[in-house]
Amino acid sequence: MYKLLIVDDEVTIRTSLANYIPWEQEGFEVAGVCADGKEAIDFFNEHKIDALLIDIMMPHVTGIEVAKYIFDNKLNIKIVLLSAHGEFDYARSSMRYGVRYYILKPTKYEELKQVFSEVRIELDKENKEDLEESEEYLGIVEQIKKYIDDNYEEASLEVISEMFHLNLHYISRLFKKKTNMNFSDYLTQVRMEKARLMLRNPECLISEICCRVGYTDPRSFSKAFKKHFGLSPREYRIRVMEGKSND
Repeated sequence: MYKLLIVDDEVTIRTSLANYIPWEQEGFEVAGVCADGKEAIDFFNEHKIDALLIDIMMPHVTGIEVAKYIFDNKLNIKIVLLSAHGEFDYARSSMRYGVRYYILKPTKYEELKQVFSEVRIELDKENKEDLEESEEYLGIVEQIKKYIDDNYEEASLEVISEMFHLNLHYISRLFKKKTNMNFSDYLTQVRMEKARLMLRNPECLISEICCRVGYTDPRSFSKAFKKHFGLSPREYRIRVMEGKSND
């Protein structure tokens, strides 16, 4: 069910709209009712709503001003304006704020049904697109992670940017959004885990391991390893050799 907020300064109108319309049949649930535009702004700043049925002419804050607030703050709320016959030209001015739906007073159920059917279809379409976009982005991030796991020595934002034909700043933001980790932190984590496994093999020189996990400076490698595991590579190897590490 999509969440609907109803706003009208006339108590009988807002009560009737909230209680006598079978909103569930149209795919909506009345999340609340408000008496003016200020109440409405306070309400949807604290509660998630998907659609707003609001009167144009109200004291203090009008429906047009609420529409402007939603537009300016880039809130994803579908707005349906209630207007009297004499207010229709005024209602048309709200188009600059992205308002597409209008219902004339006195409100008729069939008109409400038609308009909110269109609103529901629009919301359904947007939700589907958001889901598909999210899945597509997640797929890209999983491919990037796999590439890092397989190519941790030479992996970098610049290389991945060229491979996926995506802006490196965009990749960085996307990776952070989907994994809650910075790209560099994930790359370091993979490199340190690979180094830890190599250190368990006494035949691998630490200088060799340093190069194999993408470091050219042994001091930088040692510092990163110690920060990650609390031990330098040499200290870790000694622990392994003494059988004191269960890692």
